[in-house]
Amino acid sequence: MKKLNVILVSVVGLLPVSALAQKWEIGAVGGGSFYTKAEVKKGDAKADASFAPGFAAGFILGQDIGRYWGGEIRYTFQRNDAKLNGSGGKAEFGAQAHLIHYDFLLHLSPSGAKTRPYISFGAGIKHYRGSGNETVSQPLSEFALLTRSTDTTPMAVLGFGVKIKVGEKSTVRVEVKDNISPVPTKVITPNRGASLSGWIHNFTPMVGVSYNF
Repeated sequence: MKKLNVILVSVVGLLPVSALAQKWEIGAVGGGSFYTKAEVKKGDAKADASFAPGFAAGFILGQDIGRYWGGEIRYTFQRNDAKLNGSGGKAEFGAQAHLIHYDFLLHLSPSGAKTRPYISFGAGIKHYRGSGNETVSQPLSEFALLTRSTDTTPMAVLGFGVKIKVGEKSTVRVEVKDNISPVPTKVITPNRGASLSGWIHNFTPMVGVSYNF
């Protein structure tokens, strides 16, 4: 909990930087959510640990910080089932994630342009939560257990996209984010004698609409 509080304070502490801006943006985004995989190793055997393809949806509050720079705080909800795959079969377990982060945006066109491609980078936290029903027997349990636990991890965010003005105060955006975090080893818990570590990439292609004021 102490670690979570420190990360939250750090994210919120970035907000005063955006107070220099004059234009606000509030919007919503939605799209897909796709993960790379990590390996659970036990001796010479191994299984793949990951999350099944799912969906993502969230909210954005942002500002322009000059002609080319912008900043935004974002919340995203994701629904992706945790899964294990190996020679002994496969297992899936309901799971979801909540993301909170602050991103800096570098636009390739100045403020006021109709079309504004951008690249983004930021940081925040990702809260994983197992939501399935635990059973006495689970396939591939010798490698890892899929549990109803929670795991909060730091997260780095990279992305690119484009904003297109479709009205005096409305904007449509198309973007792809890569949310990079440590593997949540409390939700996908390696069993005794097995190991699971490293970072996992979470790609989220999304479309959004926003109101500018």
